[in-house]
Amino acid sequence: MTYTHDPSPLRPDPQDPHDSLGPTLTLAARGEALAAGYLETLGFTILARNWHSRYGELDLVAREEDTVVAVEVKTRGGVGFGDPLSAITARKAARLRRLLFEWLRAQRVRSEHLRIDAVGIVLLPGREPQIDHLRGIS
Repeated sequence: MTYTHDPSPLRPDPQDPHDSLGPTLTLAARGEALAAGYLETLGFTILARNWHSRYGELDLVAREEDTVVAVEVKTRGGVGFGDPLSAITARKAARLRRLLFEWLRAQRVRSEHLRIDAVGIVLLPGREPQIDHLRGIS
């Protein structure tokens, strides 16, 4: 799936010290910002970005209707290392599920429906980002 990026919703939030989209933005941060914008166009609400615990990190936590979704974002600056989604192993997916449970407890959020999704992004110079979204990887 190809997503045409509109940079306007990705403007930095001056109140958020972690939100910067300047020229020093890392490849991973660019990918996460693109993934968040893409998911919002699908009707997702972003609940958290780069949530950390001592056990790991959730790139994005979102809500789609009545489902809370942890989203792993993998970004590549080319195709030399293969499909970005191939980097997500069953072990990684299981860790994401545990982290989502931890996030729910920490934020005191309740949801009957939980899901782990993955978004793979390939950024090639002079081309629109290529975004692949897999729902329910775990």
